[in-house]
Amino acid sequence: MSEKIFERREFIKKWMQGSLLLLSVPILKACQEEWLYPPYFIKRDRCIGCGECLKVCYYSAIVLPQLSSYSIKKEECTNCGICEGVCKFNAIDISAIDYFINKERCNLCGKCLPFCSDNAISLPTNNLKYTIAKACVGCGDCVTVCDREGKAITYNVRYYSVINSKCAGCIERCSSVCPVSGAITKSNKKAVINTSLCIKCGKCLAKCDRGAIIPSSVVLDQSKCTKCGKCYTICTYNGVTKTGELGQSPPVIDQGKCTRCGKCIPECPENAIYTVAPLSIHDPILDMSKCTSCGECIVECPEGAIKRELKNAEINQTMCYKCGKCMEVCPESAITR
Repeated sequence: MSEKIFERREFIKKWMQGSLLLLSVPILKACQEEWLYPPYFIKRDRCIGCGECLKVCYYSAIVLPQLSSYSIKKEECTNCGICEGVCKFNAIDISAIDYFINKERCNLCGKCLPFCSDNAISLPTNNLKYTIAKACVGCGDCVTVCDREGKAITYNVRYYSVINSKCAGCIERCSSVCPVSGAITKSNKKAVINTSLCIKCGKCLAKCDRGAIIPSSVVLDQSKCTKCGKCYTICTYNGVTKTGELGQSPPVIDQGKCTRCGKCIPECPENAIYTVAPLSIHDPILDMSKCTSCGECIVECPEGAIKRELKNAEINQTMCYKCGKCMEVCPESAITR
């Protein structure tokens, strides 16, 4: 091979090597560009300012001058103690008030149950069924007591009346047993009942052998009956019958489930639910010197009584080495790239 050809080939070889080197510069530079190593960002709508990312960032690239602060709104706190239970750092101190049921006063009506969203109240199995019997004289005592319960008993016929076609006008018989003077009188040779004086005792019914007196009557709507038994207790005419069985377990409130919301108390018609406060009762305390701003308490509080002053972290991109450890430890998945 001639010397000139060799020199030409060496020149071309070195030229190509130099060209490749020049071409590789932007490629090497691109290794540092964002499209190849995209930066990390913190979602402000998800960051709770807990500071967990700070602990793993060895390059101090995350800026969070102050953790989010928490406080308890005393006027909204029910002292349920749920937040105290979830706080792993003993930063919360609650004087939990316990709720109990007075077994002697509870009539097992169950009106408290729909208001206990945590199913903390347990009542014995109640298979009792109350019905209006033929002996009912329509006095209305059951209507009065049921009006304060489920409003299950109402009048079908409100007042006593006389069927003129059947009445023989012998009011001496029916009026003689009527305990209220003037409640039964005679008009046009027929008996007339003064509904404003009639006490619906039913004594006149037994005396009228012609069936001329129509008593008032009541009906019981089973779908509204709370099975409290007040109608059965108050009836002195054996007008209400009771069938079925009642469980032997007493009514109780599970302290572990109870959130101390207090909604059951005003719903109890017998005032059978009462509270017991601890001896050393005090306002709810949240110690920020122990709080890690993890936010678990605010999630668990059923009354929304915990207030948070939110702080957001930011990433200094010039100091970030994109190691990704902050994204791994973020409990809220607030760091992305």
